[in-house]
Amino acid sequence: MLKKRTLVVLALFTIFMYSNSQIVQKSDSIIKYEKAKYLKQDLNKFLLIKTLYPSSELTSMINGDVVFSFIINKNGKLESLALKDYDNASFLNSSKNAIELLDGEWSPAKLNDSPVDMKYLIAFRFRTYLERKPYDYKGQGRNLFEKQKYERALKTLNSGIEDNKYDYELYELRSKVKEMLGDIEGAKNDQLNSLRLKVEIMSIIDVTEPIVRRIDKLGVTKTTTTRIQ
Repeated sequence: MLKKRTLVVLALFTIFMYSNSQIVQKSDSIIKYEKAKYLKQDLNKFLLIKTLYPSSELTSMINGDVVFSFIINKNGKLESLALKDYDNASFLNSSKNAIELLDGEWSPAKLNDSPVDMKYLIAFRFRTYLERKPYDYKGQGRNLFEKQKYERALKTLNSGIEDNKYDYELYELRSKVKEMLGDIEGAKNDQLNSLRLKVEIMSIIDVTEPIVRRIDKLGVTKTTTTRIQ
């Protein structure tokens, strides 16, 4: 039943993209979908504060992703937490410790105002960067698109998606770029990926750490970090 309902929602989103509260009209019926929501506090802020960048990976400037799947049932409870993908055991332990601290109630997903079970994903992205802020692929890609520099926009967005394959906005923007370049099939595929991610992804937690390197008077390189909240 859960799989069937999820497929229904995904099918609806292939018609139109909306915000968290959706209304989709098909012939003689109107179907409204509302995404589940954590009620205790801001989900992203809570998980970010509770997720620590493992010290060994930070020192070595190792990046990675961890993805969990889970179900918010129609009674507003989180259940069936499962690991979907991960790059590093230390990243896994850190993110799992954070997600297991979620003890509040959820507002369940709703179809036509009726609560339903729904499966979601949470992606933890561990990233280090040297002194400057992480490159804004999405902002730069959008800027290039508006300037009609479509080839450069495509290259930028390709890199952005390689770095963050969970951001539906990157696929949405790349779909528009591909359409302008005449790649209609590629544009459709990106649009479908964008719609799928908008339904499936509950949250993306960007655990970022700036690395600052300084050389002292003796020529020794010292590395320091500052946690960004």
